[in-house]
Amino acid sequence: MTKLVAHMIPGLLLILVFAFLKSFVIPVEVTVQGWFVYLTAAVFIFSVIIPCVIYYLRTPPGIDHK
Repeated sequence: MTKLVAHMIPGLLLILVFAFLKSFVIPVEVTVQGWFVYLTAAVFIFSVIIPCVIYYLRTPPGIDHK
């Protein structure tokens, strides 16, 4: 489980930076546009879901690596 968290740390940091930019730097008019909503979803998918899938493909559940 700690390896999974280690795979997710860079993505979580990217999400934090993106949330900061979205809140304080990018104008509100841009954040409500359709393409930006899709960009936000893509950032979350590439930052969290893809590393989790890669981790589980490399180490399937149920295998004890101790």
